[in-house]
Parts: sequence; structure tokens; C-alpha cells
Amino acid sequence: MQRSLLFKCLLLAGLGLLLLVPLGMIEHTIRERTAFRDEAVRSIAASTAGVQRLVGPVLAIPVVEEYDEELASNQEHTAVRTVRKRRNHVVTLLPKRVRIDGGLTVDQRAYGIHHATVFNLHGVIAGSFDPPAEADLPIPGRNAVLHWGSPRLVLGIDDVRGLIGEPKVSVDDVDVPIGRGVAPTNLRSGFHAALATTGLPRKPFSFRIDLDLLGTESLGVVPLADSTVAEFRSNWPHPSFVGGFLPIERSVSASGFSAKWSVTALAANVQRESLDGGKGATLGELNSFRVKLIDPVDIYRQAFRAVKYGLLFVAVIFAAFFTIETLRSLPIHPIQYLLVGLALALFFLLVVSLSEHISFVWAYLGAASASITLITVYLAAVLRGWRPAMGMGGALAMLYAALFGVLQSEQNALLLGSLLLFVVLGALMIGTRKIDWYRVGLGRQAGEGA
Repeated sequence: MQRSLLFKCLLLAGLGLLLLVPLGMIEHTIRERTAFRDEAVRSIAASTAGVQRLVGPVLAIPVVEEYDEELASNQEHTAVRTVRKRRNHVVTLLPKRVRIDGGLTVDQRAYGIHHATVFNLHGVIAGSFDPPAEADLPIPGRNAVLHWGSPRLVLGIDDVRGLIGEPKVSVDDVDVPIGRGVAPTNLRSGFHAALATTGLPRKPFSFRIDLDLLGTESLGVVPLADSTVAEFRSNWPHPSFVGGFLPIERSVSASGFSAKWSVTALAANVQRESLDGGKGATLGELNSFRVKLIDPVDIYRQAFRAVKYGLLFVAVIFAAFFTIETLRSLPIHPIQYLLVGLALALFFLLVVSLSEHISFVWAYLGAASASITLITVYLAAVLRGWRPAMGMGGALAMLYAALFGVLQSEQNALLLGSLLLFVVLGALMIGTRKIDWYRVGLGRQAGEGA
């Protein structure tokens, strides 16, 4: 039995598992820093405006209905009596057509060492309403008399603090004053414009809304019209299009992006089902399309993914040490293995801390250079020569370069990571394929017996 060889392998495996503790602590630190970054983004949003979404506009018309209701008497042989009652309704009309045209000027605002993407929307919302159909009206009671109020053109906005100045609203090319609030709809927030008329519209009319709106990180639109067309342009080169409807046209370049959505009445019919505040979702919970202004280099996400390969680095370096120790009969103490493993783990912490102050590429390059230099200098003494130490440093540099490629190619990360594991394992197997481990074990025993 090659007890000494087996014991050394088990000891190295134990050291590798022990190094999971600092790697786990580094992973926990990355999670904490991510939470701090998210808190910084929320603080920036709190001082400006948060994620924005436009809903509508819709036309809300309050109406008071007076009607007769028959009430049965509790006593026998008593005639049924009629009582006059009142109830309130809100007739909510969806637009026939809506066209949204907007330019997003994007900038980054700092909160300490963290940043958030903030946009300024210069937008125009134009469209038209048709007179209501019978299905849009409430079912009247017996001998009903309807008292109509003034219609309100209501636009829902998630965070009205983002409004810059006062929006301009016009109906049939006539300016209409605006007011706060979204009553009597079940929208959550926004503003309204009270029309000068009363009652239901008798003929089609057009509207136009000009507004400037601040927001953080993303802008969404809830399509409610029979036909909704939206076009956005921006100087931000890293958009992400999400939501229930994807753009039919898009163009993304280093100078920015442009995108166009077109949603038809089929989608609007689904949205109409939630206009009843007592059933289903409220208007603020409807399906939307959204453009997110993402940061293509999320340092914490990339660092978190990098730590996942930490144990691989430790296993590869330990395997290389063990092979050199066995073939050259160089006694390498477990403490020396452990110190090198800690140096490898420290690399990931250096990447995170440096990338908070400089670009991720330079942070990764600086951390890798420091790690390779430290380990190479240390191994020159452990392996008793610069030549094997430089070889180990070169192998480590290749590992770092391969890992950087995996991190930069997020869409192909699983494929590249799998190929990296295969190549490393293949190199170890081919490099040690001619070693007679039984003879090596016997040689070590003979040396120890002497």
C-alpha cells in the first residue's frame, strides 16, 4: 500500500476543501457589495425619479345614476314598494390610436463610488378617441337617469417626481389645463386634464401630450389603444428590450440605439379586461414593453461568476505542484500549498476592490499581474529554481486569460467554461499519462525508509 502517497493526496484534497472557506467569504463580500450598489441606485432614484412607465392615456367620465329599485316587504300581504336610489359609475374609454415619439438623453449619476443610469425623456404622445360603443357604457337600472360629469384625460406615470416642468396637453389643437392626480381611474399615479365639455364625446377627437420626464434605468409603456406605435431614440449604446412586446425594428450601435414597437387591437382587448377595478389587475399592473438601460460591465456579476472557478484554479495548481513534487522529489510542505491557495483566492477579492475604482479590464489585469508575480517569486524558492517557477507562472497566466474570456462572453459562458474545464483536465491527463504512480509511490516509500 502506498500509504504516504495516498495520505498526501487526501491531505491536499482537504486543503482544497479548506480553501472553500475564504472563497465563500469572498463570495459573501461580493453579495454585500452588490447590496450596497443596489442601495446606492435606490438613493439616486429617491433623489430624482425611479423606474418609469407610461400608462394610457385613458378618458374617464364620472356619471351618477338615479334608478328605481323594488324592495319586498317583510310582512305578508303587503305590496312591493319602489325606492329611488343613486350609484356612481366611471366610464373609462381607451384611445383608438396612440403614437409615442421620444428621445432619451442618458447620463450616469454617482452616489459615492457607485453609479446609476438616469435618463431624460423628451416625449410626445399623440392619438385619438372615438365615441363610446354601447359595450363601454354601464347597464342602467329601472327608470334610470344619468347625470354626466366632465371627462378627464388621464395619463399614468409610475413616478410623477420625474416630471420636468408642466406637461402640455391639447385636445383638438386647443390647450387644456392639467391637474394633479388620476381620479376617478384606478391608476396609481400620474396627472389629468379636465375637458371643458360634459358627458360622453359625440364625435372623434384628437389629443397631444408633450412632456419631459426623468427616470432611472428603464422606461416602459403599457399599450391600451387599438393601435399603439412607439419610437424611442437614445445615446445609450447598451439597451435591453424586455416585456410582453418586443420591438419590430431596432438599431443598436456605439453611438446609441433606436427602436420601434407596434401593438395592435388584439393586445388592447386583453388590456380592456382589467379596466374594472374590482376584477383582475389594476391598470398599473398591465402588460408592457420596456427598454432597460443596462450596464454591460456589471463588476459584481462578473466577479461572482469568476469566484465559481476559484476551486478549479486551486485544483489545477495543486495538481501541478504535486506532479512536480513527485517527479523531482522536491518536498513541498502543506503550508506552502495552503499559502499559494490563499494567494489564488485573494486574486478574486483584488478584482472586486479594484474594479470599484477603475475599469473592470484594468482591475482584472492588475489583480492577475499581482497574483502571478507573487506566486512566481514564491515558487522560485519553493521549487528551487526560476525555470519551473516561470513555467507555473505562465500556466497561471493562461488560466487567468481563459477565465477573462469566459467572463466577457456572457452568452457563451457555459460553453466556454465547459471547454476550459475539459482543456485543463485533458492537459493534466496527457501530461501525466506516462507516470507509473505505483513506482512513484514505492520510490517515495524507499526514500522515506532510508
